[in-house]
Amino acid sequence: MSAVDASRRLINELVTLLDRRIRVVLVNGKLYEGVLTGFDHPSLNILLRNVTDESGNRYSKIIVKGERISEIIAMEEPLFNPEEFKEFLLKELKLQEHAVRVIPEARAVEVLGRYRVSEEGVSGSGAMAETLYGIYKKYIEIKKKGIQG
Repeated sequence: MSAVDASRRLINELVTLLDRRIRVVLVNGKLYEGVLTGFDHPSLNILLRNVTDESGNRYSKIIVKGERISEIIAMEEPLFNPEEFKEFLLKELKLQEHAVRVIPEARAVEVLGRYRVSEEGVSGSGAMAETLYGIYKKYIEIKKKGIQG
């Protein structure tokens, strides 16, 4: 794997954490927990909102310089997993493998080259889009039940 591929993977992982709760540990040991609102590349400066520090102090927003970050910890896992949804979809619709592909950088699944399913829902229109939306809702409900136990 090239350095460019590795960097792209890191950025893709950070994109999946957008609008999710994360914990940021700084090199000096200070800790912040909040919702990742944005970041820049390659410096990895990050913007957090609804932030709490280790002392319980609350802040509406903070910007953390990338050079100060030691760790970024995901506090919640996204419900939608494109690889997993692809397999779920193949079983539900009994489609052939080539009819469904994962688009990793978009965290989406493309169906029949025409429809896209992502965490935001289904794009496309018509009977197939409605069918995909029904399967998407079923998948999300199963995932939510799995989290709740």
